[in-house]
Amino acid sequence: MLTGLLEAFKIPELRKRILFTVWAIFVFRLGAWIPVPGVDPQAVQNVFQELGQLGAFLSAFTGGALERFSIFALGVIPYINASIILSLLIPVIPRLKEIQERGEEGRRVINKITRYGTVGLAILQSIGTSYVLHTQGLTQPNQALWSFMLISVVTLTTGTMFLMWLGERITENGIGRGISMLIMAGILAEYPRFLGQIWFEVTNNIDPVRALWIPILIAMFLVVTAGVVMVQLGARRVDIQYAKRIVRGRVYGGHNTFLPLQVNQGGVIPIIFASALLAIPTTFFQMGQRAEWWPIPSETNPEWLNGLIGFLNWMADDLIRGAGIYMLISSLLIFFFTYFYSAIVFNPRDLAENLRKWGGFIPGIRPGKPTTDFIESVQARLLFIGATFLVAMALLPMLITNMSGFTALFLGGTSLLIVVGVGVDTIKQIEAHMVERQYESLIEKGAALGRRF
Repeated sequence: MLTGLLEAFKIPELRKRILFTVWAIFVFRLGAWIPVPGVDPQAVQNVFQELGQLGAFLSAFTGGALERFSIFALGVIPYINASIILSLLIPVIPRLKEIQERGEEGRRVINKITRYGTVGLAILQSIGTSYVLHTQGLTQPNQALWSFMLISVVTLTTGTMFLMWLGERITENGIGRGISMLIMAGILAEYPRFLGQIWFEVTNNIDPVRALWIPILIAMFLVVTAGVVMVQLGARRVDIQYAKRIVRGRVYGGHNTFLPLQVNQGGVIPIIFASALLAIPTTFFQMGQRAEWWPIPSETNPEWLNGLIGFLNWMADDLIRGAGIYMLISSLLIFFFTYFYSAIVFNPRDLAENLRKWGGFIPGIRPGKPTTDFIESVQARLLFIGATFLVAMALLPMLITNMSGFTALFLGGTSLLIVVGVGVDTIKQIEAHMVERQYESLIEKGAALGRRF
């Protein structure tokens, strides 16, 4: 792999793209350390430490920027949310679907709508976040609400738009997909801190049993990473055969191909949706318990009010990241969103109809409804496997943290799926640039950057 990277730097254009990507990531990491004017960074960091696993999880996707409440505190999360929402609306709204089918022009319109949606979501999220910080007393003394809200909302929204612009520049002038590269850079930036915390806890603890977790965590990280790569690249190949057609004396068709059905078709979207939905009540209950928003049970209160207060306290104590009820609800939501997302983006009936129009068929399966039923049955089994895999990836860090006491977000979940997916995609792009410039030696060896073709 090192030899492949050195050879990649010998190509002037590829070297320029790699250096541009490195420079853009440096700018992103620099902005993650510049706090929003008027905020108390140390107080915000203390609150995130009190939140435990939830605080580490929320901060991981922004590379620690949210924990420091920097100008990039929202990261590219509003852009991701806008893209996901729009992708779910396109199959439902005929007008959006018609725009998407216009080709390059339609893609530009969709991107423009996504940008406007990003601005709206960034403003809403910055307003809510800034208001909570001010009401919790996490700002500088004598900071007026209206002035802090104005400065904070403008700064956070501008930071998100700048990151969106920077991601687009990486896509055009750098390597990889820009937004994905920024997310991966933020996640990887937090890995040394997690590992440093584990090392500090082990070296400052007299219990020798905790030291045994170091080799266990390293071995699990390697095994889980290999498993993620296998599942992310795994696909069920359905054989497709095209009938021969004679048009004006020429023979068309008659060749065989395959339809790749991905094992993990939804990627990280089901985990993101499940985590986002659970983060709202979890943050509300924990913040409410910390600020004592609800009254204290008393004999003078009506019975229904004491019951409601007891329920809120129970949810605040048990609906936390890593608790049993949290993991149960998270698993059910991941299964639901896996099937829901697949039903929106993948239509077996349209696929079967297109195959029939172009003279294609699955050997042993009749065209039409039998083909649709066959594809649906295969897809249902793959979705179950993919959903089970996503549940395992989402629960593994929580289970390891509960057993070992260490913050093990790097062992699974959304972070590892994103890092592996973006890493594999980036390597493929580098290989494509190298092969495009006719490096016959690489083709003859059949390997580039340590991977086999």
